[in-house]
Amino acid sequence: MARENPVTSGATSDNDTPRLENPFIQRTRIVDAARFAGRWRELSLIFDAIEARRPVIVTGPPGIGKSSLLTHITASAAVHLEEPLLPSFYLALHEAATPEDVYETVLQALGIPGATSAALEVALLEMETPVLLCLDDAHRALDAGWGDTLLNTLARIARGGQLILVVASAGEMPLLSERFASVRLGAFAPAEVRLFAETYLEGTGVSFTPAELRLLSNLSAGHPAYLQRAAYHLFESRRDGRDWRAHFLVEARERPIPGAPLPPEAFEGEEGEGGIRPRYGTLQTERSGAEDTLFPLPEAPRALLLMIVPLAALLVFVAVGNVITAVLVALSGLMIALVWWYRCRVS
Repeated sequence: MARENPVTSGATSDNDTPRLENPFIQRTRIVDAARFAGRWRELSLIFDAIEARRPVIVTGPPGIGKSSLLTHITASAAVHLEEPLLPSFYLALHEAATPEDVYETVLQALGIPGATSAALEVALLEMETPVLLCLDDAHRALDAGWGDTLLNTLARIARGGQLILVVASAGEMPLLSERFASVRLGAFAPAEVRLFAETYLEGTGVSFTPAELRLLSNLSAGHPAYLQRAAYHLFESRRDGRDWRAHFLVEARERPIPGAPLPPEAFEGEEGEGGIRPRYGTLQTERSGAEDTLFPLPEAPRALLLMIVPLAALLVFVAVGNVITAVLVALSGLMIALVWWYRCRVS
């Protein structure tokens, strides 16, 4: 069921001195409990629902950390729920083709023959402790047409109290007849980005500055999978002095995470000889150029503006016959004209 295929870094440097392995080589779900960081709010919501014996479904875009979260729940539920003998299983639904495949796999893990929901329900009733089942990639079973049947059946069994069900599905919450507690994963908060970096850097002798952590968060938009890539290039920059921001943005554009939105920063630059150069420019630059070239203001209208003020005052006097009102209009118009003329001279 594991899908890890980490990218390895070079083993030695130019002088044959062993190189410290880059800790940010992970590109798939995190199976090492020591490397899991953050998600305090989501874990709290999930375990609150578990304790209430409600089935849970975790949603979010690809690469946001659903598989890693389910793996962590599988490994830590016994401690959180104070059930030392709690059987916990993680199963990716892309490895099954029918609901019966899932029932059979779980029953085999429990050491019981069978391949039906009824057999699973009977087996659970005979268990001394509840069983935790974490199902990943539920969207694949839903797309195949049999996922809703499976999830509704397992949710119904979970209401009996002997099955603890946590499901992960990409995208939005699917429409199901059974009620699930829904938890949606989003971007890492800045505190989670810091904890993530500290967790991976422990024991390496390398640290990231607060400014670098803020830039990591901004470049990746807090998306865990893109954050992993950005941190990888930042770590490499400690060894080869690379422009890690440029390397990350190039990788993000050339090898985006399927189904996940690109971080906004990836749209702001492109690869050039010197690294990343602006693709569209900045708003300030475009406005400045437009003012200088498209709308030049000749000197003659600026001078003519001063003649408009007394004419306006004269028209007011003719209309209302009040000298004081005409003088006030003239003074106001003169002040506006002088301010405008001064700003034009300064610009």
